[in-house]
Amino acid sequence: MADKEIKFEEAMEKLEALSEKIASEDVPLDEAIRVYEEGLQYYQRCKEILEDANRRILVIEEGAEKERRS
Repeated sequence: MADKEIKFEEAMEKLEALSEKIASEDVPLDEAIRVYEEGLQYYQRCKEILEDANRRILVIEEGAEKERRS
């Protein structure tokens, strides 16, 4: 399960490992579904981190733009 405290790089590593696991041909269907669900959690965590980073960058850019106008 994707921990809310996990860093982006760690979540990406887990996501990549799960992707490789599910791509192997010898994974039983039940296991593949479980791995897929876990992968979705890590994907969501990565998405949250990137969206937060984007918001932070926009705030920084807005501040820099205001300072340039002053």
